[in-house]
Amino acid sequence: MELTRAGSRLAKFTLAAGLLAAMGTIASTQAADLGGSIKDDYAEPQSSPLKRWYVSIQGGGAFTLDDVDFSNGQTTVRTDFDSGFTFGAALGYRWNNLKFGVLVPRTEVEVNYTENEVNSLDFSGNGRGNERLGADSKISSVGVLFNLFFDARNAFGHGITPYFGGGIGFNVVNHDILYGNAINLSDEDTAFAWHVTAGLDFKVTETSSLFVDVGYHQAVDVGSVRRQGLGPAPGGAANNGTFEDDIDSIVVKGGLRVSF
Repeated sequence: MELTRAGSRLAKFTLAAGLLAAMGTIASTQAADLGGSIKDDYAEPQSSPLKRWYVSIQGGGAFTLDDVDFSNGQTTVRTDFDSGFTFGAALGYRWNNLKFGVLVPRTEVEVNYTENEVNSLDFSGNGRGNERLGADSKISSVGVLFNLFFDARNAFGHGITPYFGGGIGFNVVNHDILYGNAINLSDEDTAFAWHVTAGLDFKVTETSSLFVDVGYHQAVDVGSVRRQGLGPAPGGAANNGTFEDDIDSIVVKGGLRVSF
């Protein structure tokens, strides 16, 4: 099982890296062909409409892919999550002096919050069938991501800028899942996180724009202690082992970006 899961994670990383590499190669080739004939409305100096620094706020939906099989290698807590929500903010910097044809890189630090309620749960140790869920069973996380994006300036004209990229960071994940006879996954875990994302930016004013994007996000080996009972320790006293799995999500969001 561990080898299968490790192979699955490696395949996902390889696919993401290959996708980014392919996108970058295609975009760079097209940029080289078109760069000589495209007028860069956003070039230096600093008085240009797009300044180097920007802040953004964002919000949207988070949709987990398939069931999340928290497992300790012997038993599995198969968890199906409802569609959730996410919101956050980012501080970024445009590297206007590092243009690759129409492509201009930017880097940013993003902080976000994501929450999904549990729809159903099946614990393999109790035989097949959904368990009785406790009220407000959910999983939530605070994420910190270090992102690299490429803006294809003037690719479409009319103030529309496509972009693509990704990032790495970490998620602090909180489990609050109660089921069965006072059995729960109740723990906090810090997991490695990564994503690949693509979107469109729509210019509103000289220093502001609206954006919408979609991304594939993964938190790797998110672990939680499975406990029996509600006390005296938070979430229960008895430790029945650590259960873990990757959490894969599609995140669709929109927001406002302001340069300064």
